[in-house]
Amino acid sequence: MQKTPDKITVIVPAYNEEKHIGGVLDILQQVSLIDEILVVSDGSSDRTSEVAGSYNVRVIDCETNGGKGAAMKTGIEATDADIIAFIDADLIGITPEHITDLIQPLLNDPELMMTVGKFTGGRLRTDLAQTIVPFISGQRALRREVLTGLADLESTGFGVEIAITQHAKQNNLKVEEVPFPDATQVMKEEKLGAVGGFKARMKMYSDIIKQLVTRKASRTKTP
Repeated sequence: MQKTPDKITVIVPAYNEEKHIGGVLDILQQVSLIDEILVVSDGSSDRTSEVAGSYNVRVIDCETNGGKGAAMKTGIEATDADIIAFIDADLIGITPEHITDLIQPLLNDPELMMTVGKFTGGRLRTDLAQTIVPFISGQRALRREVLTGLADLESTGFGVEIAITQHAKQNNLKVEEVPFPDATQVMKEEKLGAVGGFKARMKMYSDIIKQLVTRKASRTKTP
């Protein structure tokens, strides 16, 4: 019996991204591999949902801002896809080829469980961040079973990518890095100004560090 093709859903978690999400959705709609695009507006107070709704995508409006991890979990629970990709709503310079390169390896290699996009040749600050702290990228595609046993996503905030990466590492899952040449994303300081951006960046770093410490402690307790 011929195997049913994998269903592929792309989840775009978004918080107040009315200025940028349209450009990302324009690109995603050009990728023939994708069966469904799901935007999770995480308590946005701007026109994020309205802009997303003007595209051929499914939009979930969260009443309150629960954080990135919670938004991603909401998207996961709303789809039965075999392969789930996560794409940030504020990317610059992405192409349909980037998205295809992220997903296609999972279709080619049944042992590969997750791919992670890495900015190269975009902007120094975003390239450097992903070089210093590998696998923090919000651009990733994974098989649904990768998420098995990972039940606390809603509490991870901006540390969600670390939580997923550490979970995959603990379970010896095969992961592959995929270059995203000439792509980058809007900096928090550009969105929120110097002070607001700095506060948001410190919150992001705090969430990341918290997840690194939590996952390390979990590994230490495991016999």
